[in-house]
Amino acid sequence: MQTQYLFLLLSAFASVFYASDVLAATCTATPECALLGYKYSKEECPRGGLKCPTGDGYYCPTPRPKCHIGDIFYTDNTCVAASNHNNSKTVLGIVVYVTDGGKHGQIMAPWWIDKDGNKSSSRVGMFWGLYMTDVPELPNLTSAAEAEADFDSCGNTDKIVAISDVSKNQAALATRKYAPTTEMAGKWCLPAAGILRNIQRNWSTINATVNQVGGASIGDYRVWSSSENSYYSAWYANLNGSYLNYYNKSNVDYYVLPVLEF
Repeated sequence: MQTQYLFLLLSAFASVFYASDVLAATCTATPECALLGYKYSKEECPRGGLKCPTGDGYYCPTPRPKCHIGDIFYTDNTCVAASNHNNSKTVLGIVVYVTDGGKHGQIMAPWWIDKDGNKSSSRVGMFWGLYMTDVPELPNLTSAAEAEADFDSCGNTDKIVAISDVSKNQAALATRKYAPTTEMAGKWCLPAAGILRNIQRNWSTINATVNQVGGASIGDYRVWSSSENSYYSAWYANLNGSYLNYYNKSNVDYYVLPVLEF
């Protein structure tokens, strides 16, 4: 009888410890942030949000709407359709390319810039780079198909300005001087050829929004890209056209429209 009692007592203790182990194992499992509602990035919470204590996700009651091609993008990091333009807000650019279902992409300034990066209502010609001077880190895109697949505006611009001064690569350096807001200084880029081609494909929508916000006339003019064709030429586009082309980097009759990643 005593032996049976001792066995039952030991079994009870074992059950308690086993239950404790199971409970401990259950408690250490951390729910994913998205399952708790922290499913946005910091940039998607322009009015502020609460960061997940165990990850990088944010919760915000009023997340930024997903952006679409032709939307107006404001300095408060929000975007709206052109028909809903809010004149009390400051326009930063026009959405010309989107990824991740509109969470990210690139916007284009709706006006030209000059060689010092100043906003200009009229075109200011500038050269891409010195003739016969290659940017070693940039791939030479020898076909239009290759150029159309290049969307790395800021990556290209980084590589150009890293080895250059204003005497060698004027267009890229001008974009880095463009600073419509203090926070955006040094972040604007020369658009990649694929971005210019995307603008061409969505020209009617984008141009209508440019007009809506009082932008410059940007249609039938040659605009430099940041995509290199060879040691002597770079890709460009007429934005209301239907193809890309390349020309001598030292030509000063081509123009610049900065883009910014969001």
